[in-house]
Amino acid sequence: MLKSAKPLGLRSFANRLSISDEVRSAVSLGKPVVALESTIITHGLPFPQNVQMAKKVESIIRENNAIPATIAFMNGIPKIGLSLHEIEELAGSAGNPSINKVSRRDIAYTMANNLLGGTTISSTMILAHMAGIKIFATGGLGGVHRGAEITMDISADLEELGKTPVAVVCAGPKAILDIEKTMEFLETKGCMVATLGPAGVKVPGFYCRESKVVSPYNFESFEDAARIIESSNQLGLHSGSLFCIPPPPEVALKDTLIEAVIDKASNEADKLGIKGKQLTPFLLAEIARETNGLSVSSNIDFVMNNAKAGSQIACELSKLQSSIKNPTYFQPSEVYDRNPIDEHPCPKKLNVAVVGAIALDTHCTSLKKVRMADSNPGKIDSAIGGVGYNVALAAQLSNRHQNISTSLISSLGNDLSGSAIREKMKLNQKSIYRDDKNPTAQYLSVHSTGGELVVACSDMDIIARMPPSYVSDRIESLAPKVVIADANVSIEVLNLLMVLQEKLEYKLIFEPTSDTKARKLSELSNLRPYPNHKFYAITPTVSELKSIFEAFERAEKFDVNNWFPVLDSLQIDTAFKRLRSTENSAAMQKFTNKGILQMACSLLPYFPNMLIKDGANGLFLVTLKDCTSDMKRKASLANFSFLAEGLQVEGGNRGVLFEHYEVPEKSSVKNVTGAGDTLLGVLSNEICSKGDLFDAEPLLRYECTRRAQLGAKLTVEDCGAVSEDLAKLP
Repeated sequence: MLKSAKPLGLRSFANRLSISDEVRSAVSLGKPVVALESTIITHGLPFPQNVQMAKKVESIIRENNAIPATIAFMNGIPKIGLSLHEIEELAGSAGNPSINKVSRRDIAYTMANNLLGGTTISSTMILAHMAGIKIFATGGLGGVHRGAEITMDISADLEELGKTPVAVVCAGPKAILDIEKTMEFLETKGCMVATLGPAGVKVPGFYCRESKVVSPYNFESFEDAARIIESSNQLGLHSGSLFCIPPPPEVALKDTLIEAVIDKASNEADKLGIKGKQLTPFLLAEIARETNGLSVSSNIDFVMNNAKAGSQIACELSKLQSSIKNPTYFQPSEVYDRNPIDEHPCPKKLNVAVVGAIALDTHCTSLKKVRMADSNPGKIDSAIGGVGYNVALAAQLSNRHQNISTSLISSLGNDLSGSAIREKMKLNQKSIYRDDKNPTAQYLSVHSTGGELVVACSDMDIIARMPPSYVSDRIESLAPKVVIADANVSIEVLNLLMVLQEKLEYKLIFEPTSDTKARKLSELSNLRPYPNHKFYAITPTVSELKSIFEAFERAEKFDVNNWFPVLDSLQIDTAFKRLRSTENSAAMQKFTNKGILQMACSLLPYFPNMLIKDGANGLFLVTLKDCTSDMKRKASLANFSFLAEGLQVEGGNRGVLFEHYEVPEKSSVKNVTGAGDTLLGVLSNEICSKGDLFDAEPLLRYECTRRAQLGAKLTVEDCGAVSEDLAKLP
């Protein structure tokens, strides 16, 4: 139960980030993203050279199949992924004393005073980590200044590399530093340093291809670098890593030239008493003046070269992470046996994708008879809910198939409710979209003393505003076998899922969620009758079935040209007349009661499989069959069933199978809110594993349906929306 949000520390600060939609989507999908600092824009280069450089670097990253994420503070707001307008605004303000150079210590002040700020390596690492970005490309690294044993002038970059898990790709420590002491400091802080090249390669000194210091480690390909980063991530070391890229020979400066210039500039700084955060800009400016601007042009070339290298490392890391299904860390038998004999090969991985709502659910249960328009004493609990979340959680808890996994594709706001849900949710968050513009969905329900729903109110707008492009990316990445969409998503997303169904051939299931939202089906533009249907099944309650039927009537979906030929081929009226004249007339009342049979048959041409929930009265399964001859030889195990034979179409007799499954046993009702969600979640695993249950052998259909009903029973008898005891289902 989720009672309140705890202080979240770093996580709560992360909620104040402004992350561009492109970067957020790329990170969520595991695509390669490269972070970029902004002090080179605000403090490194003059306008317009700075904006030209910034645009060029982002362009290089895109050319190398990665997404750039320039980071800066815009009026106190930490932004990850600047727009072109924001880059131009930042660049145009370069040299203005009001622009802050932001390291770790300066973040709070910059935010509190709504300042523009260029991020250093330190603050860029912090913000990149909060946004989930693993790779950061820059020019040169700060470090231990010469004479630091007296001045204690050590860059905050080094401290950050010891505690923030971001890989920094650079051209080595700046040549103005004491590179040997810088390497010693990084070793003390636990930062892995590797240089591109063969074993024994020397660390580059920013401006020169190499310094006098041998690199602690080397790597010979970008794939090698990606493996190092992923190993660190898997072990949760929580420290950064430094990958040094020697500058190309054609742009590197001679070390003898640079050393003489640095010595002269350092002596001048000592005379003028320049130290602290002013020292590095002074030294770089002096070097630029002494080299007639050659050092500045080299600096730009180095940044671009590192951006290219960072992009390629990010791409290799993305490929590596997507290929890792079952990491072998801490499994010695797999690590040391290079050619193990696999006596039990792992079956193909199958995915169930649930596209729908995750929300903060507040359940109120009255201790006495509910009095409307008055305050009622009762008990109030909060928990994570939402139809999509409940279905996905039920699927995960009840899953008995090792090769099946469930993913929830949903959206959370950048607010207190969203933070609390992220901290407590029991599902993988990789497919959760972060929305900075809309509040997290919430659902409030009031129940009687017996657990029956009295009234409810919901705010699910954020789910309806989930970007279709994000949903499309996630679905194509997961390549699921089953997709469940709840009616909280937009009509645009539902249309998209129908288009993708034709491409990916998954089983698409629609969960109506409410009478009002169920009507969305009538507004879909791609809806076609059998056999060109896109939905594998729908799972309405009796009330939702009526709502869908009425909406289809108003939308004139029951047309003569497309719908009627399919309905006519089923010859349902003739079958009903025969049934009424038999001893089964009493059982027939279960279908005709409330008009279930008539409404279901009218909708059957659009939705050839229907699972209709009728609470304590059980389930109705209505299925359109292409060939009824096999069905006549296989007796249904439902409590009541009836097979209606229709006309012969393409060599087989079409027909309809009606089945009624009573509830397995009486329940002690505590909360009915998540019963239907649980039923669908449990059933989704069986459909994913065993295929078309509506067309399965009667025994298999009975066993799977009964298991789903038993799961729903556990939830009905539980105070939560989904029972934890689902894990115990046989």
